[in-house]
Amino acid sequence: MTLHSSLIRPEIEGLPTYNAGLAAARFQATYGVPLRAKLDSNENPLGPSPAAIAAALAAAQGLGRYPDASGTALRTALADRLGASPDRIILGNGSEDLIGVIYRTVLRPGDHVVTLCPSFGLHEFAAQACGAGVTKVPFPADWRFPVAGLLAALEKGARVLIFSSPSNPAGPAITAADFARLIAGTPPDTLIVFDEAYVEYLDPEARFDALAMLESSGHAWISLRTFSKAYGLAGARVGYGIAHDAGLVAAMAKARNPFAVNAVAEAAALAALGDDGHLARGLALARSERRRVSAVLAALGVACAPSQTNFLFFDCGDTATGTAEMLRQHGILVKAWMEPPFGTHARVTMGTAEENDLFLGALRQIRESR
Repeated sequence: MTLHSSLIRPEIEGLPTYNAGLAAARFQATYGVPLRAKLDSNENPLGPSPAAIAAALAAAQGLGRYPDASGTALRTALADRLGASPDRIILGNGSEDLIGVIYRTVLRPGDHVVTLCPSFGLHEFAAQACGAGVTKVPFPADWRFPVAGLLAALEKGARVLIFSSPSNPAGPAITAADFARLIAGTPPDTLIVFDEAYVEYLDPEARFDALAMLESSGHAWISLRTFSKAYGLAGARVGYGIAHDAGLVAAMAKARNPFAVNAVAEAAALAALGDDGHLARGLALARSERRRVSAVLAALGVACAPSQTNFLFFDCGDTATGTAEMLRQHGILVKAWMEPPFGTHARVTMGTAEENDLFLGALRQIRESR
């Protein structure tokens, strides 16, 4: 039976397919070559804490029962870390799940969202799925956050301002001064959604207390974070948000699946949160490799955006999809970016030193063959 096109909402029919990373098994089935380095999804090459794996295995014994729908244990632990009350924290099936929840909670057809370009795709697509319009403000050539452009877009009216820092996919982080300027210029009826999925990777000199600045701003806001990246739990799908008040969280809970985080995932996240040593080792590896790989790319004449994350956004000098496809022939996965005008850029995760060397060697061969 053919699905009748009139059943599909036009907002959904017009959306692009999400550009997800390629699973290892699917890659090998498609290309028939060994996967040597999976560097397309910003995963932690060290994986999760052993304590998180042990906690997940233990929790699996109780799979016959529904989990705590409120995620009380994890929300309480996060509240203790963040110095906030648990009723201001919401859990989701990854922080990307919460982007959709936020939009379903606050957006009406015809509303407007302001974000960056390039940006995480769901910042745009999930808003369009709700019938909202989206204005994307491009980064300038020096990769400083385009605060003036964002403020100009906000002046035209916006229900939501959403952006990530450190930026996905580009990597730069906003400065405290620019953050303060942006908050001060945001209209009072605009919700600020600050996506901090990569906050753990910030160098010490790039850090500032963004939550404290938001807290004192008087604005409506929510900050999004995740266990998928620095904590190595990408497969578990656990994200969380901390909001300006409990009322927003209570409203979002009505727009979210009641059991958004399963019992195994919550147990793993709770254990990962308590293993600071494993977290520190993963962060140190990502930072050192980020510096080393960016230096090698610069020596090859490859331009990169300045990064405060576990990845680099680099200019292929040609179509990114072409470069990514040639790298796949070498068994190397990177993510080609398809968002205009950044179609020549690709994003490569910082894996182990060995994985990164495989990427650099394959990229060097590709460039020399042109």
